[in-house]
Amino acid sequence: MDSPPKKRLFLIDGYAMVYRAYFAMIRNPLMTSDGRHTSALFGFVNSVFKLLRNEDPDYLAAVFDGKEKTFRHEIYPEYKATREKMPDELRVQLDDLWKLTDAMNIPRLQMEGYEADDVIGTLAVQAKDAGMEVYIVSGDKDFMQLVDDSVFVLAPGKQSDSDMVFGKDEVMEKWGVHPGQMVDLLGLMGDTSDNVPGVKGVGLKSGVNLLKKYESLDQVIQHAEEVENKRVREGLLRDMDNAQLSKELVTLKTDLSLTVSVQELRRKPFDFDSMDEIFSDLEFYRIKDQLDTFRKNEGLDVKSGRVDKRYECVNSEGELSQMIGVLKSGDVISLDIESTSTEPMLAEIVGLSFSLAEDRGWYVPIQFQGKEASLFSESGGDLKTVLAALRPILEDSTLAKCGQNIKYDMLILKNHGIDVQGVIFDTMIAAHLLKPDARSYKLDYLTQQYLNYRSQPITELIGTGKGQISMAEVPLDKVTHYAAEDADVVYQLMPILKEELRGAGLLDFFDRVEVPLIPVLVQMERNGVYVDTDLMSQMSRWMEKKLDAFSREIFAVAGTEFNLNSPQQLAVILFDELNLPEIRKRSTNVSVLETLKNRHPLPGSVLEYRKFQKLKSTYVDVIPKLIHPETGRVHSSFNQTIAATGRLSSSNPNFQNIPIRAEEGREIRKAFQPEGKDWKLLSADYSQIELRIMA
Repeated sequence: MDSPPKKRLFLIDGYAMVYRAYFAMIRNPLMTSDGRHTSALFGFVNSVFKLLRNEDPDYLAAVFDGKEKTFRHEIYPEYKATREKMPDELRVQLDDLWKLTDAMNIPRLQMEGYEADDVIGTLAVQAKDAGMEVYIVSGDKDFMQLVDDSVFVLAPGKQSDSDMVFGKDEVMEKWGVHPGQMVDLLGLMGDTSDNVPGVKGVGLKSGVNLLKKYESLDQVIQHAEEVENKRVREGLLRDMDNAQLSKELVTLKTDLSLTVSVQELRRKPFDFDSMDEIFSDLEFYRIKDQLDTFRKNEGLDVKSGRVDKRYECVNSEGELSQMIGVLKSGDVISLDIESTSTEPMLAEIVGLSFSLAEDRGWYVPIQFQGKEASLFSESGGDLKTVLAALRPILEDSTLAKCGQNIKYDMLILKNHGIDVQGVIFDTMIAAHLLKPDARSYKLDYLTQQYLNYRSQPITELIGTGKGQISMAEVPLDKVTHYAAEDADVVYQLMPILKEELRGAGLLDFFDRVEVPLIPVLVQMERNGVYVDTDLMSQMSRWMEKKLDAFSREIFAVAGTEFNLNSPQQLAVILFDELNLPEIRKRSTNVSVLETLKNRHPLPGSVLEYRKFQKLKSTYVDVIPKLIHPETGRVHSSFNQTIAATGRLSSSNPNFQNIPIRAEEGREIRKAFQPEGKDWKLLSADYSQIELRIMA
């Protein structure tokens, strides 16, 4: 008879998870409408939710460092001396972090005089002795020393990457030593992040080679004079005391007298009322749906926030005519188009939705799953018939219209010969003006924020990833509710956002600058830009030759061939083979290579290689693929809601990012030319207008 599976304890390295979340959003931090930083909190909650969904722990705890210095500082006062203090933007989030962990009913542990690592090490041993499996949720290499048949390290993956579980084999594969040798390896190579000195001249590769030959740090020191590599030998003879000290610093305590037992860490249900209150205060609208999923799993009712909605599917010429008659009498028509693509120049119309009143709306279908016969035309031209009927309304400037990112809808309609007139409001642009540094202006986010209503996410209809389908493949009843709801909530958001703009003194600017700019951008995007593809092809071939030349030069200097696109392989060459000083945990990013290029020619050559590779892969090879098959032009999108400063930005491609200071960048720009012989390009630009305003 098989024995029952072991219970599993997951120990979260608390500050590691918090810091990771904070720095993941450092370039675009998440803030509440009243200016409070919430990036770390949002990322922490998301990470915990992901862990609970994927792993369903039996036991769970989050462990944090105490405020006081530890016994390691007594042994070595310079321990972690190079660590920067916690950023103020992160520190102010801690009180809410404690509230969140308490509301999630996750035991929060710490012990003064010791690090979270020691508490985790002690709990891991106790849980193992109690017959459990232990998973330490952290990317810290120090925990690798604890790995055995019952203890594992779960390193969270970056962004969409899957998590990595380290057992004994994975530790050996990653570090080249078994878990029992990790403290010896760290004693030899040190740890710059914790200011653990190690042995100068010994890196990862040389440290692994020493332990393969001599098994332990003690044996390495005893045989130091026999080491063939002069630099390593001299480092060992000079720094053997540092090696022993470093090993002591990185060795985790596993015998602390804790005030909590592992049995007390059994996972408990959330305090959902407290979490609802905290989420509302922090404006975490986008993850409330996840919270509802956990609520359902506990067998609790979910408040949907839905009210009586009356959404009609228009599926005959008579109903279409009736709807148009009502639209003519409306004050403001909310318009939304469902399509087959996020690229308006390539999108086909799936259907059109309209709303004139709260909780009411129509959907006019063109394409849908299982469609067998035409709805509006005996000849089968539904789209042509519908657009012909709607044209008088859409082009009537006396009939006011609003939408969410209405420029997208206007451009699609312009592709069909309809010039939409009378646009007075765009909810996305209004939201951006009110909060220019927000991370998202998606409609479902705005709906939750301003209407306290959770609209249906599009992923419920079309899915995600490889299994994603087109809106044209969604059943008619489902797309009717989704599409009409979009038009409805935009109609409801408009007066709320308009009042907010008025209160912020921004309504006049919105009416006089932002809204009149929309049709201008529609025309610009529709016109597109002509690109000389022959010139691009010539440049691609020239850059390919340059990259080959740089590769040969780099391999010659390095003395070996390696994958130039692998940071890990480059780090081995720079820090282990060439013994260049490690900066920022063996990083090989641009700033590190800039620092190292005066010490050795290789980093400078790698920088040149990367520059050409980026220009080629980002612009020279990509831009020709963006040329529209019918217009023969590149149709970039011009965005009013990307830059927090209020300036326009472009995307797909980003014209503004093409380098102008480097000669190669200027060559790329030459490919953007007037299409006609008698045409001219006019360039106009403000001179540092933002800096002048600040001054």
